[in-house]
Amino acid sequence: METITINSVPGFDEWRMAARACLAQSIPPENIIWQSAQSVQDDLFGHSQPSITVTTPQKRHAIPKSVLMLFKYALCHSDAHRFALCYRVLWRVTFENKNLVRLKTDDDILQLMALAKAVKRDAYKMSAFLRFREVNLGGNEHFIAWYEPEHFSLELKLDFFQTRFKNMRWSILTPYRAAHWDTETLILEDNPDSSVLPDNDHIEKYWLTYYANIFNPARIKKDAMLSSMPKKYWKNMPETSLIDDMIKQSDTRARKMITDGNKRK
Repeated sequence: METITINSVPGFDEWRMAARACLAQSIPPENIIWQSAQSVQDDLFGHSQPSITVTTPQKRHAIPKSVLMLFKYALCHSDAHRFALCYRVLWRVTFENKNLVRLKTDDDILQLMALAKAVKRDAYKMSAFLRFREVNLGGNEHFIAWYEPEHFSLELKLDFFQTRFKNMRWSILTPYRAAHWDTETLILEDNPDSSVLPDNDHIEKYWLTYYANIFNPARIKKDAMLSSMPKKYWKNMPETSLIDDMIKQSDTRARKMITDGNKRK
């Protein structure tokens, strides 16, 4: 039995190198224990088996890019079994059925697709629910955001934020990693300090005013809203402080809109 510890987060590149070495040595999935550095740290007995030595494999197997992309998303999931699942699928694609991922009823593929789908959804929520606050650093405007993703999805959205906010200096902090952009260079930092996030900023009041003005009480569907924007994200979204009061006032505002509309006829 071999033990492989993935020390990086999310761990795709490290896992890929180790998986290639294992394939080259024809080590079947059942003979490997995959673990993360965190799982080793959380081990109640404080020990683990020696890790396999990963060397550059002499034999390379051609893996479709679509399969590797699926692994990339799945390995951003927080599930502790993601490394073992991906290697098991990789083994089967290589030695059993190169079209395995097309079998939507296969148990391994169902699990893999579920992990990838959850990560994609988590990454989308980051672009939708993340809110920046402005600070002054060395005389320059700098925008900081704290966000708590369910999975390791920060890296998946960095291209989006670099493109959309190319000319802004910004930092996105998550519990496991921060990304800092100075309009030219992207720097990643592990285990950032969330205390640097300001309590509020001078532009926040304008955003709250805008949000209150675009709120349409006639179209409110509370259950649908909570489904698309769960309350666990609210603490880092300033506009959510207005929602409860706006919901309470929605019936009155809706009736007023109808009355005002009738008066114009």
